[in-house]
Amino acid sequence: MNRRVVWIIAAALLLPIVFLVCISQGAMRISLWNLDATGRTVLFHSRIPQALTAILAGAGLSVTGAAMQAVLRNPLSSPFTLGVSSAAAFGAALSVVCGGTAISAVWVTCGAFASALFAVVLILLLAAKRTIRPETIILIGAALSAFYSAGIMLLQYVADEQQLASIVYWSFGDTQRGSWHVIAFLAILVPIIASWFARQSWKFNALSLGDETALGLGVRTRKVRLVTMILGSLLTAVLTAALGIIGFVGLVVPHLSRLIVGEDYRFVLPVSFFVGAILLLISDTAARMVLAPRLMPVAILTAFIGAPLFLLMLIQLANRRGGIHE
Repeated sequence: MNRRVVWIIAAALLLPIVFLVCISQGAMRISLWNLDATGRTVLFHSRIPQALTAILAGAGLSVTGAAMQAVLRNPLSSPFTLGVSSAAAFGAALSVVCGGTAISAVWVTCGAFASALFAVVLILLLAAKRTIRPETIILIGAALSAFYSAGIMLLQYVADEQQLASIVYWSFGDTQRGSWHVIAFLAILVPIIASWFARQSWKFNALSLGDETALGLGVRTRKVRLVTMILGSLLTAVLTAALGIIGFVGLVVPHLSRLIVGEDYRFVLPVSFFVGAILLLISDTAARMVLAPRLMPVAILTAFIGAPLFLLMLIQLANRRGGIHE
């Protein structure tokens, strides 16, 4: 059997094992084989929904990051580093301020998606210029993140107390807010978008060779790139509106997957799906235990871990290319 197929099967089999271990850990350890009434309440009203939310969010962000890296031919691309997550957060915050007392989850998600889509269109327009280097795309993403962060601060300044609380609530990436309704929706959306990405894997492989080569192989590069970025922004917007910003998962996991199975996106995408789910689930469990009995949002832990790794990747990319400014 192909070694890369074995990795996919192993990751898929490891996920339910990690799930069972993680839901038993926390401020109160729960024996899954001898549940009392308190254990059942904690398990089914807190641990299991939170764990399922972490699995779906980790898988969704990871495959989105891998797909964005493929179509932009930039190993540092992800919803977070490109500013798409910040744009979605700004759209959600703007929806909160404009929505008043009539605010709803659908309204917030639509605002997040519209803002994320605007950022994606801007990135695609700039990426289409031949003079734009891959490293410059990341700098554009940093500029977008700074711009949207300033917009969020402005909205926080003009918001009333109730709106301010809602904006801050959506700013923290936290799986604790994953209700069963959110889980049901993500359980449909994430597999659908991930499956579409998987069906485009050979086109992603062609794009990695350059647009001219991909066109010669019959790939409609503009269409693939546009649809991929739109679907990625939709999933990012939904996750941001539902859970807040969870950074670096979509950046780090595809790199780990390529180290395991190589550059072929037929294998990178499914491995990213399962590894992303496992890593965010473990991170979420660790965040729940670090300050126990207080529950720390998982985005804080992923930021502490992801920021040094991002810096390391940036240095490695610069060294590989002979320096960014050469």
